[in-house]
Amino acid sequence: MNSNRSDLFASANLELYAFLSRVDGLVQGTSDLDAKDVRAIGRLLETMAPEIANAPRNVSDDAGAQEQVQRYISNLRSLQVSLEQVRCVMLARRAKLDAARQHIEGVQGWANAYRQTA
Repeated sequence: MNSNRSDLFASANLELYAFLSRVDGLVQGTSDLDAKDVRAIGRLLETMAPEIANAPRNVSDDAGAQEQVQRYISNLRSLQVSLEQVRCVMLARRAKLDAARQHIEGVQGWANAYRQTA
């Protein structure tokens, strides 16, 4: 049974680590995420929440499973940091888009003024 839990956490860690790599790529501008990716990680987190809550009781006698639980917790902390970085990137991109929109509106105003005088 504990071997199954260890495998469960190992699998979750692989999935979470892969997602973290894609998030880091998003922050660096080298990759993208879509809604499917976000839904998949959401399902993983929902599935693993009760396992984490019960981990002290269920894996207390399995060093391998305990190590996987600690790695999962570490990955969750990394996810929290990465998501904050994504939020900052999104705010910066929004500011850039807003500035570009304002520039286009300004050019459009100049073009309209030019047409009226020409």
